[in-house]
Amino acid sequence: MTRVMTPNDAPAAAAVWRREPYRVFFPLGLALAWAGVLHWLLHGLGLLPDYRPVFHSITQIQGFLMCFALGFLLTAIPRRTGTAPPAAWQVILAAACSVAIVICAWFGWFGLSQIFWIAIVITLIGFAVKRFRSAQATRRPPNSFVWIPLSLAIGVAGSILIGLYGILGDEYYHLHELGRLLLLQGMFSGLIVGAGGMVLPLLTRGVGPPDGAATAQDRRARLAHVVAALLLAGSFWWEQAIDLQSGLALRAVLIGWLLVVVAGIWRKPTIPGWHRRLVWISAWIIPLGYTLAALFPAQKKAGLHVVFIGGFAMMALSVGLHVTLAHGGYQALARGRPWQVLFCGGFLLVSALLRTLVDFDSPRFFPWLATSAGAFLIATLFWAGLALPRMWREG
Repeated sequence: MTRVMTPNDAPAAAAVWRREPYRVFFPLGLALAWAGVLHWLLHGLGLLPDYRPVFHSITQIQGFLMCFALGFLLTAIPRRTGTAPPAAWQVILAAACSVAIVICAWFGWFGLSQIFWIAIVITLIGFAVKRFRSAQATRRPPNSFVWIPLSLAIGVAGSILIGLYGILGDEYYHLHELGRLLLLQGMFSGLIVGAGGMVLPLLTRGVGPPDGAATAQDRRARLAHVVAALLLAGSFWWEQAIDLQSGLALRAVLIGWLLVVVAGIWRKPTIPGWHRRLVWISAWIIPLGYTLAALFPAQKKAGLHVVFIGGFAMMALSVGLHVTLAHGGYQALARGRPWQVLFCGGFLLVSALLRTLVDFDSPRFFPWLATSAGAFLIATLFWAGLALPRMWREG
């Protein structure tokens, strides 16, 4: 009897860089992180005459963090659903566009950079929806995964608003500001809630959420997530149009509540492994950073960089390390205490602290900026020393 090939068979037949795209995107994301942060270090040391904050923010969010998100989602979704891995063109396009975004941002071609960015998002949404809706999927995503397309939509909305400002002129600068908030903060806050609903309890306690179903209860749960996503997006409008401090406070409460309820971060990690502790700590740091920004609105960038460095970046690197070790067969390291993890987490926390001093001690702007950037880059070196040698070598 001839056996029919199904999408569930495809992962074993595909090339390793398609079955496990994290092997492509994690090193690329690390390289882009260096592109974005080394610029600050050189400027802080007086070796670079000017600084480019827009380049920095685009590179860190749409380059570094997005590459880690791509590596995780393109690897995890097929494994969760039992469907085919990404096509070769999807991996190549996403990687090439990630580099193009950063190059365009460096030369100030911000409009063009967002075209490449939207190409990535469209590719990722198409990839995810096709697998979530596949009749041959062996499992369905948890209800919290509705945040994945919603968060990407928030990012696209931000890009569109920024583009509209460029078309309509300076009197519509408020569109630029709202778009920037949605793109730089809203998208990754939502992605962390969505992916964190599955990853955080599974990684820290070994307890995965149930699959979403077609029951009335599951539909209500997904609707509640949609409402929460709208509230998250609305908090940026409120911050920009009505009141800065209450908008930040709303976001701190909303994200904290979601991470507690959806991801269960009120429970401590129970599985051994230092990187699991970093994931758990980073989840708490995100609402903590927004709270700091709400308490000190005049220095809100300090709190936001606590979110970016201690929250987003630490979670991306920690989850990336787990994916690398677990998929590569290094189970002992994944449940152990590699010294590199301790130093990586420590330097990230130091970097976040030093970056707050840039805003609270502005007379020493350049020394704090340079030391914060240096601490971040040192943290990535410890991560690279542990992860990269095992990225393409099985344990």
